[in-house]
Amino acid sequence: MKTTDIRIAGLGTYIPDIVDARKAVALGLYDADDYEFYGWTGAAVADDMPAPDMAIAAARQALERSELHPHDIDMHIHACGHEQGPEGWSPQHYILRHLTDRDVPSFRVWQACSGLIGSLELAACYLKAVPERTAALLTGADNVGTPHFNRWAFGIQNGVVGDAGSAVLLSKTEGFASLLSINTGSTAEVEEQYRGNEPLFPPSLTLGRGIDFKERLAATGGLEETVAEVVRRQGELRTEIALRTLAEAGLEPGDVTRVCHVFTGQESYLKVILDPMGLSPDQGLLDFGRNLGHLTVNDQIVGLTHLVETGQVGPGDHVLIVAHGGGVSITCAVVRIDQRPTWAAQ
Repeated sequence: MKTTDIRIAGLGTYIPDIVDARKAVALGLYDADDYEFYGWTGAAVADDMPAPDMAIAAARQALERSELHPHDIDMHIHACGHEQGPEGWSPQHYILRHLTDRDVPSFRVWQACSGLIGSLELAACYLKAVPERTAALLTGADNVGTPHFNRWAFGIQNGVVGDAGSAVLLSKTEGFASLLSINTGSTAEVEEQYRGNEPLFPPSLTLGRGIDFKERLAATGGLEETVAEVVRRQGELRTEIALRTLAEAGLEPGDVTRVCHVFTGQESYLKVILDPMGLSPDQGLLDFGRNLGHLTVNDQIVGLTHLVETGQVGPGDHVLIVAHGGGVSITCAVVRIDQRPTWAAQ
């Protein structure tokens, strides 16, 4: 979808303290061989800070950095990959309550780790649908430090998971950057591999059962063969969507300045994502992300904020955003930096 008049008015993040991966190895939380092989150097750990509170902190920063007021918000979307609080509770409205007193709609989106970037497309459509709508707030947050989840042994390649919150303000009137195009797709057949042999009812979370993706992926065939098929299928669609999104923005791969992607510790994994698009790992955020862990829904916005804050992108630069989650959901977007905001390095 080619977008017009959709701008980024503000970005915000909340990143807790970093725990050194070597410390996790010493404590027996992180396998020493995995540490040597996968390249992660640390993970952001929020301890007992609730995920919605990290989202609120990030949103307040995004608002402070923008020219918008909380009363300008016409809708809110909150994305997450993990549970946010009491079962049956509405974390998105908790977040909204702490940011504005407007009675605007607030939705929670679950698209695994592509949820926040996928929400950009939903929000853009919502704003464009009615002329009077002007601004949308999108938040993302997760704290994976729960009793039945070991952030250092997720079970698949992006096997170190960090905690964070992030936020984006979209506007039809104000902004330092433009959302030029965005597209989303699904490889729905891959849900089987991520489900494995687990029954759909009762939900495993209600039984206090931990997540072991290696076990699930191995249940539908050999682990290596299953992972290879997921990577192949997802990679094909991800590349097609990325190139189509660039074309809709009137760009080619050579016009891309930087790429915001899922965080990883391995250059080889990043090459799997970027090589088919004609892009280089040098355009990504390998060293920055490997010290934070995979921040679930937040990687791309944390990465974009870092690029803008540090002055690594400026007016006229194009950023390709590539998000995939749960093997099944993919969103790609193109952002053009129009001006250097006051909160960025000069």
